[in-house]
Amino acid sequence: MRLRFRTALLLFPALLLSAQEPLNAPVPLVTLPGAAAPSDGSRLMSLAAARRAQELGFPSAAATLYRQLLNEPGADRAALTLALVTALLDDGRIEEAAETLQGFVGLRDASWQLRAGLIAAHQKRFDDARAALTGVNAEDLEADDRGWYYFLQGQLAEAAGDLNRARSLHDQAAAAAVSEMARARFVLAREQTRLRAGPVDATLLEETRKNVERLQGRKAGYGFARTYAVMLDSLGRKGEAVAELQRQLMVLPPEERAEADDFRLLLGLIAGPETGAGRNALQTLLAYGNDRGKQRLALQALARASAAEPARAQFRRELDLLLGPAEPHPVREDLLLVRAQVALATKNYEQAELDARALLAEFPGSLLKGHALGILTTSAWEQRRYRNAADQAARAAAEFPAGQVRAEFGLLVAEAWFRARDYRSAADAYAQVLREMPPGIAPGRLMFQRVQAEILAGQLDAAQAQLDALGSDPAFDPVNRWQAEWNLARTLQAEGRTAEAYARVNRLLGTEAAARGRLPAELRARMAWLQARLSFEAGEPEQTLRLAEVLQGGLTEVAAELRNEIASSATLLKAEANFALGRDDAALGLLQRLREEYPRADAAVYSYVVEADHHAGKDQMVQAQRLLTKLADDFPGNAYAPFALYQSALLAERRGQDANLEEANKLIEDLVTKYPGSDYVFYARLKQGDLLRRLNQFPQAQQVYESLVNNFAGHQDVVLAQLALAECHNAQSLRDASHGERAIALFEQLRDRVDAPVDVRVEAGFNLGHLLTRRGQPAAAEAVWWRDVVAEFLLEPGPAAELGAKGRYWMARTLLELGSLYEQQARLDQAQEAWRLILRTGLPGENIVRQRLARFNPNDAQP
Repeated sequence: MRLRFRTALLLFPALLLSAQEPLNAPVPLVTLPGAAAPSDGSRLMSLAAARRAQELGFPSAAATLYRQLLNEPGADRAALTLALVTALLDDGRIEEAAETLQGFVGLRDASWQLRAGLIAAHQKRFDDARAALTGVNAEDLEADDRGWYYFLQGQLAEAAGDLNRARSLHDQAAAAAVSEMARARFVLAREQTRLRAGPVDATLLEETRKNVERLQGRKAGYGFARTYAVMLDSLGRKGEAVAELQRQLMVLPPEERAEADDFRLLLGLIAGPETGAGRNALQTLLAYGNDRGKQRLALQALARASAAEPARAQFRRELDLLLGPAEPHPVREDLLLVRAQVALATKNYEQAELDARALLAEFPGSLLKGHALGILTTSAWEQRRYRNAADQAARAAAEFPAGQVRAEFGLLVAEAWFRARDYRSAADAYAQVLREMPPGIAPGRLMFQRVQAEILAGQLDAAQAQLDALGSDPAFDPVNRWQAEWNLARTLQAEGRTAEAYARVNRLLGTEAAARGRLPAELRARMAWLQARLSFEAGEPEQTLRLAEVLQGGLTEVAAELRNEIASSATLLKAEANFALGRDDAALGLLQRLREEYPRADAAVYSYVVEADHHAGKDQMVQAQRLLTKLADDFPGNAYAPFALYQSALLAERRGQDANLEEANKLIEDLVTKYPGSDYVFYARLKQGDLLRRLNQFPQAQQVYESLVNNFAGHQDVVLAQLALAECHNAQSLRDASHGERAIALFEQLRDRVDAPVDVRVEAGFNLGHLLTRRGQPAAAEAVWWRDVVAEFLLEPGPAAELGAKGRYWMARTLLELGSLYEQQARLDQAQEAWRLILRTGLPGENIVRQRLARFNPNDAQP
């Protein structure tokens, strides 16, 4: 009996998707540099989080996120570097911002010059700042940068002594902000800039002190007192500055609430929100202030000082107090959003969503709605509630005008639907993204995702039409085009349409001359490899040999790395074709040559799997296992090593003796121990549980299944572990009734899980009914079998169409047992009807059914 390794689908590393992280499975002949890059959606989610953190007053958190994004492969380094510089400037880390800007690689355009000017102004190099702005106009900048352009112009006007112009420019900077929170950023930056005004003349300091004393208690004196405190601070006499501001607050009349706001804000900025005096001043301003604008400044200053514990915990408590009273706080809208952001940063998703929804409900016209919906999107995304994430991202996109942010949310909608496996919605959403593409995203990747969504939606004809239409677009790069073609061919194969896949590749390649003019060299080479591969899958091994020979001779225009990869895989394909033709010696010779000429190539490593498949097909299990073990021992770092151990365990199981089952169990332990992050761990553990059950070690099997259920809760096949766990409890229920209760509960959960495959739900329903009959509950068993299995999954056209081979088997078992139950109850007509239903629906078990029906009517014995 031949053991099939499905070489067409497992030719290159692990095509199983890991739990949920990569958006798509890897494909052959595509080598990713280092770790696979995150998806576009994951990148945009991090980018949105960084922007939101910066606008809400958490620039240090934003800087951390930008640095993480910069370290990812394929990052838009120019845009991210500029964003990081802005966050560092916001956080007061001027030298770090300057160093980061000097490391910028790209065109030093208006955006770069603006940041160079901001850094120079912070360092009081005003001539350099003016030079940086030469030739830069507000219209040259993105909307988010225009406020900083006016802010810098205001600084330069202030430095030149033109205070009226400076005031006008600072007002323009604030007006350019899109929300009150964003406006507060500019005002806060202006106040902090004034504190860095530079050394003060001693004569002017003394004159100001005298004015403070002379005008003590009078309104005209308050401004002198604040100016005096700023002068003291600029001279390094911070303690005296803080003492002066505290003294002024103590003697300030209660009715001077506006002046109190100014004093507290200045005290908070000079002392610093990380000190007791500074934090108390800002917290008092936020709680009891008279000016909403200054309250927002206090909120931002406190947020900036609360990036890490224990300050963050204290800030959360302060926010809770401010949002607690029945009387709404004047800046409740901002407080809700900031508390939601803090909760999200600490993974307190419930609180984050409560606050975001409260903002949306209480302030339906708020300019912060986009941020609130962004928090809801991020919360759902991080919890892998992708359908909800798609809905929230769509709502967020509607809050923004056409442009970058709306386009980015549009892409998040598409990817969220894709991750939710609603591929029809994903295909439509990707079509919209291609009409409104976000900047910094490779169009070819989006085109691939558009086609891939159609493929996974089962719309293979539509996928082919899309692929043909997009193929003429130069933005559809060869690598993404190849991935789309491979996935389409693979899916056509799985649908039994190999000949159609083969014909498509033949059509695309056409004559050699036509192919050279139509397809880039590397794509043409990959397609030629696929052509040879499909010829083999179509049962034409002689043609495979001819195509592989031509392929190996036509790789001169291909880069060396890809050329070696294709040449080595073509040699492997020729060996497979020779095995199929019964030319074993030729095949084994090619495998040996492959290992000598390309010793580290994936094809050379996989050649051991191909040879093991050959020996297994001849029932030479020991030799097949030896080859798989050699692969795992000689290439422990290769992606095929865990696969080889897994397949070796399956071969050991096939040998059938208890000693072989123990050997299989040991191989699985080796796999799990050596490759804990492998995609095969879940399936190996699942197999291990099955082996332990065959060895009658049910308690140990139960532990394995429970570990899978607990540690792989988000895995796409976790329901298989839950089903096996239920069956394990069921097997132990004869000795311990408590296992029966647990089995019933698990079978009921699986039967009712709408996200579980139909086959699993039918099997669970059968087992539930069978367990109930064994416990003397025939009426309950009948209800389960008829209402919850037959009526729901066989008589309803939709679910019935989803029944696979296993589901049809368990459906037939259900009807057979249901008929037997009716027969025991002398309900003979119903028994016969249940059995005839198997015949009418074409379920397996026809011979058994006819034997049973013949007991009542001999004519039913024949078809």
